[in-house]
Amino acid sequence: MNLEAFLRDVLTPLLDHPEALRVEISGEGRKRDVLVFAAPGDRGRIIGKHGRMISALRTLCKVAGEKADLAVNLELDDQDEA
Repeated sequence: MNLEAFLRDVLTPLLDHPEALRVEISGEGRKRDVLVFAAPGDRGRIIGKHGRMISALRTLCKVAGEKADLAVNLELDDQDEA
């Protein structure tokens, strides 16, 4: 299972600046932390109305992780890059 490729395939068409999209996966054992970085203007698109998009992405990643016997936690980075 390649979560990075999955997230890139899903998010790239939604973003105004897809070149700024970065996905980092860390963790060991059964736990995986997925951190998504995007341009400040694209973060709202990833969050979606009332948080529905990010919630759906978290659910999809969690289910995909469960199929691979992993606990996946998806977060959107909210720090401005310097």
